[in-house]
Amino acid sequence: MRGERDATPAACSDRSEATGTASLGRNLRFWLASPFAAPFDPGDAPLALGALLLRASRTDHAGLFADPSTFEAVLALCYDLTAREASEMREACERVEAVAPDCASFAEILQRAVGLSDRQRFALSLHQVLLSAGPPQDPQREALSKLFLGAHSATNPAPLRAG
Repeated sequence: MRGERDATPAACSDRSEATGTASLGRNLRFWLASPFAAPFDPGDAPLALGALLLRASRTDHAGLFADPSTFEAVLALCYDLTAREASEMREACERVEAVAPDCASFAEILQRAVGLSDRQRFALSLHQVLLSAGPPQDPQREALSKLFLGAHSATNPAPLRAG
């Protein structure tokens, strides 16, 4: 799949960068203005989760993401992106994060809107990248994983066990 993207003619690639990259996250930014008035587009989940990670990294977990390449590594691992694609996605996530609500509210909104499998995949990628950077039993890392898995809120009822 990555080889197919690399085979794109340069003119086509430049045109998509000029129009598409700037609009990334536009629908998500509008949705965030009133998240319960319209359905969430599942295609926006990667940008939404990336924006949440940026918000968390700039507030509660700043020590874990001093270098932007750590954030880009999470995106690249989770979504099979090249370094350039991850950098462009980070820029789009920054635009979304700029209009997002506070971290706890944003996480709660996304917990309801983004499917568990998407959140788990993102949390696993985050865990793998951070694990390669330091000790596994870091309380900040555990808190960040819980944020993405949706275990952050005391208002969320515990899931019922089957059987």
